[in-house]
Amino acid sequence: MNVKVRMPKFTRRPNAKNGWVRELLLSIVATSISIVLTFGTAYMLEQHQRKSSQRHMAMMIIHDIDESIKQMERVDSMLRRFSDLQLKILEGKYENDIRFASASLISCDPSVVHFAETTERIFTSNVDTWSTIGKVSFIDNVSNCYICRRNYISRVIDPFNQALKPNGEDDNDVLSLRELLDIDVDIFIIGSTEMINRMKAFNRLNKRIMNVKDEDLDHFLIDRQGIDEAPLDSLLNVLVVEYDEKFEKKERARRSFDKNRDK
Repeated sequence: MNVKVRMPKFTRRPNAKNGWVRELLLSIVATSISIVLTFGTAYMLEQHQRKSSQRHMAMMIIHDIDESIKQMERVDSMLRRFSDLQLKILEGKYENDIRFASASLISCDPSVVHFAETTERIFTSNVDTWSTIGKVSFIDNVSNCYICRRNYISRVIDPFNQALKPNGEDDNDVLSLRELLDIDVDIFIIGSTEMINRMKAFNRLNKRIMNVKDEDLDHFLIDRQGIDEAPLDSLLNVLVVEYDEKFEKKERARRSFDKNRDK
């Protein structure tokens, strides 16, 4: 008797099982890729934003220090003008009436120069700023810049102002011409020059640390679009000249008036 034995067919079930495993693996791989892309993209965007914030903050600080240097140089020019006036007066080469000599010297008071402190306050009081910048060498060097600026005020501007006006700003008693000529302004000029050079060296280092070039700062300033100070300064100069001319005209008229009244 012929007995036919039917062997079981395993083809379908193993294939179904393999397909399920393959689909599971593909699903895991796809999920993993999706997670990597999601978090990887978010990380890259975060890093890009962090670098952009870091660079923006660095340029803001570097620009602030550059502006401080300009103000310090303005003070230095006033001190040198005071020194030149002293020498001209002592040598008898003062161009105007000698009665205006004291006013000319007092006009060189550097206390009219002020420094913007907003950026320094942000830098010194906000810990988030330090974490944004992230470079210890830059933070340390910027701190040196602001210390130098404070020293410039306390060792140059304030004491010279005190020498010009020992009784205070509101006191009507001004120094005589002889007393103004006795002020040793050159010692202040030495200190001023030394601290300006130190500030410039500090800020050159700041730019190297953060890889900031002058053209980068130019673009940064264009983006900020501040007001143009040049026309305002030009107008102020015109007003000062007009004031001086009118003052001298009044003085001549006053002398003539006094002479005619005494007759």
